[in-house]
Amino acid sequence: MGGGIQSMQIDTYEAARIGEEDLNAWFKANGLCYVSVCQTRETFAPLFSNNLKRPDFLVLLDSLGLIAVDAKNKKPSQGELTLELEDELRRAVAFERVFRMPVWYAYRVELDGKVVWHWINALKAIEVGKERTNKDNNKPFLAIKLEDFEHIESNDDLGKLYTCRMPGLRKVKEISA
Repeated sequence: MGGGIQSMQIDTYEAARIGEEDLNAWFKANGLCYVSVCQTRETFAPLFSNNLKRPDFLVLLDSLGLIAVDAKNKKPSQGELTLELEDELRRAVAFERVFRMPVWYAYRVELDGKVVWHWINALKAIEVGKERTNKDNNKPFLAIKLEDFEHIESNDDLGKLYTCRMPGLRKVKEISA
C-alpha cells in the first residue's frame, strides 16, 4: 500500500534529477555562463530551510543579467504544465524579493522525441496560471497553458526572455502578501 506513494516520490525525484541534468547539459552545449547550485541541505543557510526557494542554477545572460533558474521535468496535460503554489511558487517569489533576482522555471518537455524547454518567469506564472487543487493531497497548484511559456530550443531563443511581459500585477500582489 505505501509502496505506491514511495515509488511515486522516487519517480518524481528521478524526473527532477533528469530535468536538472538535461538543463545543465543544455547550458553547456549553448556556451552559457552559469553556476549549478548544490541542492544538499547541509550546504544551505537556515534562511533557505522553509521560506525561500533554492534555484537549481544561476545564469548570466547578456540581456538580462543574473537570473535564477529552476529546472522542471513534467509532462503537459491538456495543453498545460503545473506548478505547486505553496511549496514552490510562494518560496520562489520570496527568493526574488530577498535577492532581487528574477526566478525562471525551465520545463523540460519532450515533443516528437525532441526536448524543448518551456520557460516562464515566476511572476508571470502567478498572473497567467489558473489555481486548482490537487485531489490527492488537497494542495493548491497553478495550471499554466503552454502558450504562456517562452519556447526555448537554442541559445538564440533566449532573447525571448528579455521581451517577456506580464499581463498585469494584480495576482502578484495577492500571492506575495
